[in-house]
Amino acid sequence: MASKDENRVWPTGLTEAESEELHSKLIQGTQIFGLFSALAHLLAAIYSPWLG
Repeated sequence: MASKDENRVWPTGLTEAESEELHSKLIQGTQIFGLFSALAHLLAAIYSPWLG
């Protein structure tokens, strides 16, 4: 049986540093998606005559 790495956290099997890095990338991706979606909504509002 393999020895258990005490730095790994259940249930993901990631270390705390790995999970913090993954979380920061997730937050960054969410911010970029939000920026693109806000831009798309702004362009839709500008170019859609029935909205205004």
